Amino acid sequence: MKSLNHGGLRRPIKQWGALLATTTLVGVLAGCGTSTATSTPSSSASGQKTVEFIPTSNSTPYFLDVYAGVKREDAKLGYKSVFQAPSVSADVSTEINLVREAVSSKVNGIVLVPYSPTALVAPAESAAKAGIPVIAADSSLNAGAKTFVAVNDVKGAQAIAKWAATFVHGKGQYAIIDYNLSTTSGIDRRNGFESGMKNYPGMKFVGLQISNSVVQTALQETTTLLEQHPNVNVIFGANDRSALGVAEAVARMKLQNKVTVVGFDADLGEITYIKSGVIKASCLQSPVLEGEESVLALRQAWAGKKLPSFEPLPFHIVTYQNYNSATSIAAIRQYLLTYHP
Repeated sequence: MKSLNHGGLRRPIKQWGALLATTTLVGVLAGCGTSTATSTPSSSASGQKTVEFIPTSNSTPYFLDVYAGVKREDAKLGYKSVFQAPSVSADVSTEINLVREAVSSKVNGIVLVPYSPTALVAPAESAAKAGIPVIAADSSLNAGAKTFVAVNDVKGAQAIAKWAATFVHGKGQYAIIDYNLSTTSGIDRRNGFESGMKNYPGMKFVGLQISNSVVQTALQETTTLLEQHPNVNVIFGANDRSALGVAEAVARMKLQNKVTVVGFDADLGEITYIKSGVIKASCLQSPVLEGEESVLALRQAWAGKKLPSFEPLPFHIVTYQNYNSATSIAAIRQYLLTYHP
């Protein structure tokens, strides 16, 4: 039987497909502020290991899907799950403090989505010195993490760039609405899309805007961009919030037959736009699998095993033409299982 092999973390494909087939929507995190934990860390008292998940934001749908994977694997292995996150993604100081608090609470392991690959290094190294392994997920750290579990953002962005350029016959103008250039994922998606487009000399780059993962900001940026550059025929929204803003702007301006919108990630809103044809294609990650594999990586770290520097996960290009295929349905289901922390 074929398996997904990520540096020694193995999950049979058939088993993963069955897991996806039973995925259901069980809740969405609401509100703002730092989230509360699902349980109080008390591993020393009970002997039960505690895993703390610290993403960059407590309301980003993708990270709630990753946490679904963390909780699922924790439950399977008998671990406790804790969720803590800033209310806004650019709050680096809060994320640093959350890592320090996790160390003080003596959790057993941390799954961290670092907003900064440098600013979170010292807290991660402090955790390691305290015997608490850190797994970087979605975005990487320059140092301090046992491994990095994520989709290869450069390759995923190159793949969606190839799809878009082919769709417009390799001719036209393109722009990027990125969510930040602070995380390695934001940087890699920008770089990957641009490098993919360089294979098509007929495609001219006209600009980059940063949405900070705010749909309304992406909408306004896209509207202005299309007013200033009416010949743009491809726009890349580098995450779900950015892609939703781009899609809404294009739909409002009634340009869906002229502007090819492509994205990265796909919450339910983005899937709706894909089905209607406003978003032509998006690169889907493996959020639930990312959470599960991060917990498995912690388990190996606790066992003293050496982990590779990078655990690559699969991605899938879903389009307005193939969203009903079995492969697309399985990939989309990973975006439906969210847990309220």
